[in-house]
Amino acid sequence: MTPHSGSSDVSADLSAASGGRADARYGVPTRLSRRRLWLLLATAAVLAFELCMLWLARTPQVDDHYRRYFIEHATTCYRPMGEVPVLALGERYPVRKGEPLGNCGVLWEGFYSPKEDRPVSARQAQVGLRLKVTPGLRQPVVVALALSRYPDDAEPRPVEVWGEGELLARWPVGGRQASHEVEVPERLIQPDGSLHLTLKGPPPIAPRDVGIDGNKFPVGLRLDSVMLRSTLGLTPPDSAP
Repeated sequence: MTPHSGSSDVSADLSAASGGRADARYGVPTRLSRRRLWLLLATAAVLAFELCMLWLARTPQVDDHYRRYFIEHATTCYRPMGEVPVLALGERYPVRKGEPLGNCGVLWEGFYSPKEDRPVSARQAQVGLRLKVTPGLRQPVVVALALSRYPDDAEPRPVEVWGEGELLARWPVGGRQASHEVEVPERLIQPDGSLHLTLKGPPPIAPRDVGIDGNKFPVGLRLDSVMLRSTLGLTPPDSAP
């Protein structure tokens, strides 16, 4: 080996080393930089997942029944359950916890059953009733509701009664219990005798907000009893609510 060849080999080694450093510096990733890149990608993926879970927790994609029952605690009825009993015309039915009309088969959107000795109350401005008459009854039916509004000294405010998207009546309902009637046309009664009424009233009031007691849950309309009668007016005098 000549002195010239030895110096050539050293120069080649130096050039290769400097070229490798240049490659690492100007864009060719080394093993350490690749590992750092994967860690950054993994961190970004975990952060995106956590943000997605937080968004779903703040704005859950659930139906109205789930939201009212589990999130807003606006009703004691998750979904309409059980058979709705057939109501005899002219008979008064108390709407209390434990009564035939105090269960989730009848009380639907927004109602709450507090105790056996208290009328059911509404925790939302809009509540619903599922009722049933004898199948095949081909005539309009008058529904009488014994209603009041919380608190006991509440001034009368309008409450609208809707059936299948149709406005049927508008009542002034205050803190004092009174009987209110609405005629349900035959076309709104299903072949099996079932009918659905929606009541739209003022926003409920939480007793804690008006200084009555520490109850934080809102109370709106209070329903004490239901009675159905024929439009012919054949209602026993002792059965009026």
